[in-house]
Amino acid sequence: MQSKQNITGSYEPLYELLTDYPFRIGKMLRPTICLSMTRSVGGIGHWALTTAAALELYHNAFLIHDDIEDGSESRRGKDTLHRMVGIPRAINVGNGTQVLAVGLLLENLSLVGVTKTMNILHEIEFMAQQSVEGQAMELDWVAENTDNLGDQDYFKMCVKKTCWYTFMTPCRLGLMIGYPEEKSESLREPLAQITRFGMLLGIAFQIQDDLLNLQGTLEDYGKEIAGDLYEGKRTLMLNHVVKKSNQSDKILEILSLDREKKTQKQIAFILDEMLKYDSIEHGWTVAKTVAKQAANIFYSLEFIQPETPLKPEEFGNTALHDRRFMKELINYVIYRNK
Repeated sequence: MQSKQNITGSYEPLYELLTDYPFRIGKMLRPTICLSMTRSVGGIGHWALTTAAALELYHNAFLIHDDIEDGSESRRGKDTLHRMVGIPRAINVGNGTQVLAVGLLLENLSLVGVTKTMNILHEIEFMAQQSVEGQAMELDWVAENTDNLGDQDYFKMCVKKTCWYTFMTPCRLGLMIGYPEEKSESLREPLAQITRFGMLLGIAFQIQDDLLNLQGTLEDYGKEIAGDLYEGKRTLMLNHVVKKSNQSDKILEILSLDREKKTQKQIAFILDEMLKYDSIEHGWTVAKTVAKQAANIFYSLEFIQPETPLKPEEFGNTALHDRRFMKELINYVIYRNK
């Protein structure tokens, strides 16, 4: 980003805005997964650095655009970018963030070679396609006030919107980058296994994120509490209460209102119905069940090494236990508070 800003004739104020979301305190989950997966199969961490950074930039670009589409008010404990600088400028910053990510991916040519660089670009393109399809599903459900959704509908949307770009693609890219060249012909089965692991982990992560939106605190969660209900997002818990409640017509009537016309009393009513019909408990149960399935897959992965001490040519001065990090993710996704 600094190198782009320093190019003669560049418009510096744009790059100042581009640093806003990336430098707010976030989880850095996607780049960390990519780096850890690279090392956990025997690769060298800095082989994955530019890919990991590009994933984080794509994530921040998606956040800027999602916040606009959802009408969100806060992100990582601060005002959303479009509330700070207006929608047109925020959209442009999101576009610029995506452009920077593409530039980083091209730097892979000197790190991992032409073949892996092209494979990485194909993975990113597919990830972006799945993400926008999932976002389209969610936006359509809100716009059409859809009332006949079940758990499987939610899973399908969640896999596209969240799982691919949060877990599946970072896992797949790390595996592809770090996997030994001499064994590349046997990569198909490991990719299939890690993809399913990432899918299950992503579903559990998103359900917990939706639960935190209903029950968390702004200080910990960093986003508006109950914002999903104001936006009418079809979470697992909302779909459940619409199916189970004898007040579903009233719930749907509230959901049909524009965000700014919904009242705190109406949102509290939906939350009370969720508690009454065990919709919160249903979400928690499903999240734990899916996370357990992810754990079962993880313990069967023979290609992940028990320990991965730093190699002489690696940057850094600490031997990292990347298998342990990947394992701890399973508990993290459902027991986190932000």
